[in-house]
Amino acid sequence: MSDSEPPRRKILSLKSGVAAPGGPPPLERLPRPAGAKRVVVMAPEPPPPAPPPPTGDFKCKPCGTRFDPPAALADEESVRCPSCNARLGLASDFRAVPPNVDKLRARYLKK
Repeated sequence: MSDSEPPRRKILSLKSGVAAPGGPPPLERLPRPAGAKRVVVMAPEPPPPAPPPPTGDFKCKPCGTRFDPPAALADEESVRCPSCNARLGLASDFRAVPPNVDKLRARYLKK
């Protein structure tokens, strides 16, 4: 190193969580005063499990949502997807045994 160069800084290194010599001293536990109660902190309760995915007998072809066609519709009324509101077919085609899938924009899911 010559006189014209500025002095170099000390090279820093990554250290593990273990205290190194010259590092901060470990925390000391203070004695508990007589008659003091011990406080225990409980972990929060885990969230409830997610509800099971909705199951249905049909699946909308445009958006893929599973659904059950409403039973209260008249035979000539249109069934619409509950998610994307697409017209999927007539209620009579959904009620046929087996369902008339050639006239529906929904796929029948066999169970």
